[in-house]
Amino acid sequence: MINRNIVFFLGLIFPCFSLVTDTRAVTTGDFRSYSTSYSIGIEWDISGDADHNTGCTVQYRPAGHSLWKNGQSLYRVDFNGADMMAGSILFLEPGTNYEINLQLSDPDGSSEIKNFFITTEKVPELPQGGRTFYVVPGVGGGAGTQDDPYQGIASAQANALPGDIFLLGKGNYPGEIEFNVSGAVDNHVVWKAWGNGAPVLETVWINGDYIWLQGLQIQGNSYGIRTYNNPRNVVVSQNTFIGCHYCVYLNHGGTGWYIADNVIVGDVEPASGDFGGEGVELNHTDNHTVAYNSISHVADGVSYPGTNCDVFANDIFDVSDDGIEPDYGYANNRVWGNRISNAYHNGISFQPMNGAPWYIIRNQVAAPVENALKFRDRVDRALIAHNTFIGWQGAQKTGSGFLINVHSNNNLYISMTDWYAWENGSGGAVNWKTNLDYDGFDWGGYPYAFKWVDRYVDLPEFTAATGLEPHGIRIDKDTCFETFNIPSAPPASMPKQYITLKPDCNAVDYGVVLPNIDDDFLGLKPDLGAYEVGAVLPHFGPRTETTNDRGMLPLFLPALINREN
Repeated sequence: MINRNIVFFLGLIFPCFSLVTDTRAVTTGDFRSYSTSYSIGIEWDISGDADHNTGCTVQYRPAGHSLWKNGQSLYRVDFNGADMMAGSILFLEPGTNYEINLQLSDPDGSSEIKNFFITTEKVPELPQGGRTFYVVPGVGGGAGTQDDPYQGIASAQANALPGDIFLLGKGNYPGEIEFNVSGAVDNHVVWKAWGNGAPVLETVWINGDYIWLQGLQIQGNSYGIRTYNNPRNVVVSQNTFIGCHYCVYLNHGGTGWYIADNVIVGDVEPASGDFGGEGVELNHTDNHTVAYNSISHVADGVSYPGTNCDVFANDIFDVSDDGIEPDYGYANNRVWGNRISNAYHNGISFQPMNGAPWYIIRNQVAAPVENALKFRDRVDRALIAHNTFIGWQGAQKTGSGFLINVHSNNNLYISMTDWYAWENGSGGAVNWKTNLDYDGFDWGGYPYAFKWVDRYVDLPEFTAATGLEPHGIRIDKDTCFETFNIPSAPPASMPKQYITLKPDCNAVDYGVVLPNIDDDFLGLKPDLGAYEVGAVLPHFGPRTETTNDRGMLPLFLPALINREN
């Protein structure tokens, strides 16, 4: 028998060391890892685990550090053709090399250790040391100097090289403008507002890699930004979109975009209930970061990531359909720390999942008419944790039976009106995927708390019949929150607010500890819902600075103050 301590030691010395100690059960196959600036995703193919009891623990640390941290264990995924262990490590430092240790084990008789290194992506930075040119509206000519600027974008682009920064002066730049001169790694071609007034563009086409748009106003056309030829590593930052129907639309692909700190105001009235018109549509593409944007008057705020996308810190409100739609996404899409207010239909959509897992963490969703979470078809492994879900009539109505396929801990499910907390009319047996516990519920004055085919008057009756939520609690929205101002159902607007707990609410210090998710909780245990009492409140929507992306940290790191135990 091989000593597991020796195996672990070898795994630390040799970065990609892997040893199967017993092959009577699960067999491992291809291994894939990838990253964004803040996350690492892992997919490890396996076979032979018909009873779905293989597990895989995760530890991580910056390379060269002595202290390991625990991550969420990888999820066992047997879904839509995938047979693997998969998952993410979240809330990491950009541009940092991490050492990862995975320990896979199957009670049926096999185990394997894998140790590897991977670097998170850097947050894009403006190029240093390149040329700076000036541009004004026109049809040709100019030398690009401040006194003799290029006349029009076409004239400027004819002279562009990687690392150049073009400052666009105020005025209208008419027609469809195609940016097709590529930059390079750490040397984008930058098109940035001069600072003497708004440069106003109509439709923009991106047909090159490493292009950066900043401080522009894109106004009054059906499309804001569209793409050709899968452009890579494009930055869209601090821009204002007005009156577009598809505002950022990766219709012909795009990989590794950084879309941050923009104000997007589309052309869709929230009261219309329309399903068409998008704030940011990723169009089933991969490796994107969509963060700190203000998005309103569109049908869906952010939609259709492919694999390995982070969507966080966005302020999404007054939309006619859904707040965020990861619909049709594959493994390791992550939606955290967003505020979704007044979505006419649903908050966050799972219609459907094409791959797993997904991560839905610390979002405030209030108060869609249909569902906080839209489940309608093919839902599999997802970690749903520390969210505040407020529905106008039940936080979770249609499709609630799909909850048996997900992991829900430390959430608040609240109904504005008297209705079931969860309404599942279709049934469905608890299975190897089910982890529903430590959530808080308010069903108001309705005579039944849950409909799970049968009706149950309270949590004890529900738990006794189903085995679900053995540590779930009932809360009272009228007494638990510092701020709770939702005057009426969509399409009526609601004030922007942080729906935070009062220190004496029974949801405080009640949650279960989730490694890598709430490690820095205050008090005895983590609080339920999106915000930890005593922690720094997150920032939603555009920041004043984009070159220093440290503004994301208050979303997750509590203030250095102690709450009385």
